[in-house]
Amino acid sequence: MADIASQPVANWADSENELPVPVITKNADGTKTVVSFRVGPDGKKYKVIQKVRETIVKETVHPAVAARKQWTKFGEERDSAPGPDMRTTQIGEDVQLNLGTAWKDLEKEAEEKKAEESAKNATTQRIKCRTCGGDHFTSKCPFKDTLGVDSEANAAAPSATPEPEANSSVFVPPHLRNRKPGDAPAVGRGYEDRDDSTTLRITQLNEIVDEDTLRDELLRPFMLKRVTVVKDRMTGRSKGVAYVSFMSVDQAQAAIDRFDGKGYHNLIIHLEFSKPKK
Repeated sequence: MADIASQPVANWADSENELPVPVITKNADGTKTVVSFRVGPDGKKYKVIQKVRETIVKETVHPAVAARKQWTKFGEERDSAPGPDMRTTQIGEDVQLNLGTAWKDLEKEAEEKKAEESAKNATTQRIKCRTCGGDHFTSKCPFKDTLGVDSEANAAAPSATPEPEANSSVFVPPHLRNRKPGDAPAVGRGYEDRDDSTTLRITQLNEIVDEDTLRDELLRPFMLKRVTVVKDRMTGRSKGVAYVSFMSVDQAQAAIDRFDGKGYHNLIIHLEFSKPKK
């Protein structure tokens, strides 16, 4: 670049109109020399000399695309030259679309591998020997002759140890007190003896709802004994069902009246007693 004028221009717009027209010269080696003038940020005029070489790049396109380029233009573009007119057409960036099916095979392979690992882990966790604790069936335990009967069977067998006397310091559960020799064994308070009269069954829950969400959001005004969300054993995802035990039947009924048929996390939930009230 060469500095043409050392004096700053008073008006930049006026200087633009006074700039000479660019000159294009064809060279013997096939290149072009473009001489243009511009005004810099400092207000001075500069001469710009550019040497340009044109290169023809051949591109193979679909025959339908080549035929479409030969169509005759119509309307206001009837007399325009072939190709897009930059005055009326805006050209965007080319986007290369590569179609293929390899991603389907990779996705299918990943799903099969994940299912195989899940099934293997589930089988390993499900099978446990009661004799040695290994990952095989109890009937096929190689140590059953040396270790003898499994520990759970020994624990389930009735004990012949005499019951402690009434005046001893050993704690005796209430259901084992005042028993006489020959009495039938008492049944402990298990799931069958548990009082579920205050337990509600909530269905159609969203999968994102867990025990903490029910306690802190939906059932925050109530006093609860326990909250259990039923989950799939294999995937660990919620099945949309929960069991909630309240402190009283009145609170359980109040929860039904307040939330049954109402929307919660984009789903209409349903509340009912887990078993008919007596």
